[in-house]
Formats: sequence, structure tokens, C-alpha cells
Amino acid sequence: MGKLTRTYEVIAPVKPLPKTAPVIVSLAGLRATVASEITRDQFTPYAAAGMAEIVYPVGLGESWNAIGCCGYASAHKVDDLGFMKALVAKLDPGHTRHIFLVGYSNGARLAYRVACTTPGLFNAYGMVKGGPMVDCAVSKPTSIIQVASLDDPEVSYSQPGKGREPLPVTTVVGRLHKALKCGAPASVIHPGNMYAWTTWTNCASGNRLALAVWKDGKHSFPRPPASVPGAAPVMWSFFTKRGLAPLP
Repeated sequence: MGKLTRTYEVIAPVKPLPKTAPVIVSLAGLRATVASEITRDQFTPYAAAGMAEIVYPVGLGESWNAIGCCGYASAHKVDDLGFMKALVAKLDPGHTRHIFLVGYSNGARLAYRVACTTPGLFNAYGMVKGGPMVDCAVSKPTSIIQVASLDDPEVSYSQPGKGREPLPVTTVVGRLHKALKCGAPASVIHPGNMYAWTTWTNCASGNRLALAVWKDGKHSFPRPPASVPGAAPVMWSFFTKRGLAPLP
């Protein structure tokens, strides 16, 4: 990465994973350490159960450069897009594994930047309470799940001009629905205390789109006991195309 040495942490089972086991790359929120993100997103049980490898890239200044946001990484024009490309090449040089990118808040903004510029880099994307920056528009086929809460004060669910994101979630997903050429929803369910979990499985080139919304939770990462089910099993279900199940 030029003059910068970039680092990441890997959480993997003691026993070797099957070659078909996926990798989840998780991008932390602003001013969050890897340790705090591990506690927050609850993906590590999938590694402990021998189901996946979880990778936590380390952001410079505990931030990510999504172009226009946020913190140290944006101010210093850190090449986080290049970091993501180099990381994928390191994790899966033969392109034989499914690798999914999840981002929370500032991490979601970088995940959108990747999806807007290099959508095929990851097999699917999970954006948790963060949206694309102004000049970022997904235009090529990919699979995305957007996670939101009705009461999020930073990422408005449906009201333009509210919160810190340029667009409300409903507008972002509406644009994704059009850009990915999706049809009618394949399912709309309401598990636990979710407001709605809508999935489109008929998008262009076999891709999928989903919107998972909790009734409350503000700007936190959805997880029990406040949010049931948590965002981790919801995204795992979307990524792996398996039914919703509790954390292992």
C-alpha cells in the first residue's frame, strides 16, 4: 500500500475450514477498535463453530475514507479502496472462496464506495446503518443487504434532510432496486421485533437485494436483547442463502 503498512486481524477456527467456507470482512464504525467491533457485530460465533473466517481490517485513525467522510482517513486521503483490493487478493488469491463485505456506519460508507466502484470485488455486501456518499451510485449487478432502524437519528429511514446521510434509506434502496433491475419482492417477513425484512431475489444477473429494518435501536448495531434477531444472523442468512437461525 505505497508507504503505508496496513494491517488486519483474522479470526478463524482451530481446525482448517472447508474450501467452500466463506470469509466475512467487517469494517468497523468511526472511532471503533477491532476489539469493540468484534463485540458489537457478533460474527465470531460463526468462526468458533467452524463455519466461516472473519477478518477485521484496521482503519487508520479508526476511520475509513469513503470520499467525503470521515475522520483521519478522509482528511489524509487514505487509499482504503486500494487496501480492500489488496486484502481480497491476499485472502483469496485464486478467487475460489465467497468473500462478503460488511460495514457499520462509516464502514458502511466505505462498503458502498467499493460496491460503487468495484462491485465484483466481493460476492455480496452488508451495509449497516450507513449509506453511499453523494457521488457514489451502484450501477453494476451485485448483491446488497441494507440494515436500518426506524428511529436512527443519524441515518434517516424515510425523511430527506434528516440525519447525517445525504439520502434516507428508502431512497437509497429504491435507487438500488432500479439500478439492480429487481422485480417484485420475493418475501416480506417480520421476525422478532423487526419492522420488516424485505428480500428481492430476482435482480439482474441473479443478484439479490434486501432491506432489514428494526423498529428501534437508533444508531446501534442490531443485536439481542434489544434487537431480535440480531443483524449478524440476518446477514448470514442473506449471504449464505440459508434460512434464518440463531447464532451458533
